[in-house]
Formats: sequence, structure tokens, C-alpha cells
Amino acid sequence: MEKRMNKEELIKLIKTLKVSKEEFWVLSSGALVLRGIYPDAGDLDIAVTNKGMEELKQNYNLMPKDCGLGNFYKVTENVECVCDGNKEELIFQPERVGEFYVQNIYEYLDFLKNSTREKDKKRIPLVEDYIKNNY
Repeated sequence: MEKRMNKEELIKLIKTLKVSKEEFWVLSSGALVLRGIYPDAGDLDIAVTNKGMEELKQNYNLMPKDCGLGNFYKVTENVECVCDGNKEELIFQPERVGEFYVQNIYEYLDFLKNSTREKDKKRIPLVEDYIKNNY
């Protein structure tokens, strides 16, 4: 089984990224871990702006990854990214949690509700409870 990262390990990994903090946000289970909703993440998925994508291309050898969830790229062994374009044009704006931006919780809930993956469906009550208690 893969080594999963707790919040401290995830933050340590995020801090190694060679991309401006304003140009990326943490997605999926990583965003849940940073919010304190979920205990660990298997990897770090991030979305980046167009500028963030250019920064990643300058610092890493990005490899396309076919995961069925969009145009993801493998950045490092534990980091994958997707380019979401310009932040201003997003329907759901990333939210600041601590020192990092994370995926908008309503966007993630929408993703979970439309997913066919069992692991995603199991997270719906966790996210709904978080929204109920924090928004």
C-alpha cells in the first residue's frame, strides 16, 4: 500500500513546489487534509493558473497523465497538476486555508456528487458536514 501523508507531511511537500503560492491551489483529498476534514492524502493534486503552469514547465519535466479526470500532468513522484487557466475566469474561486489556497469546497462537493468512484461517494457526508458547520 502506498505511503499516505498526514497534514504536516503534506505541508512540507507543498513548500517544496517551485511555483508561486498565488498561482496554484490544492485539490481533492489534499484540500480536505489541509481543512482538517480528512486524515491523509496519497499524493498532492494541484490546479494551476496559466502562469503557474509556465512556472512548473520551467522547473519540472511535466509528463501527461491519463487519469480520466482531465488534462493532468505528473510533476514529481507525489505531485500531479491540472491547468485551470486564469483564476479570474473560474466559476468557483479557490479559498485560502492557512498559508495555502485550496479547491473551493462547493466545487469539490459538486465533483464528488458527479463522480462514479466509490472513494469519492464516501466523502460526500464529510464535505456536507464541513459546509454545514463552517459556512
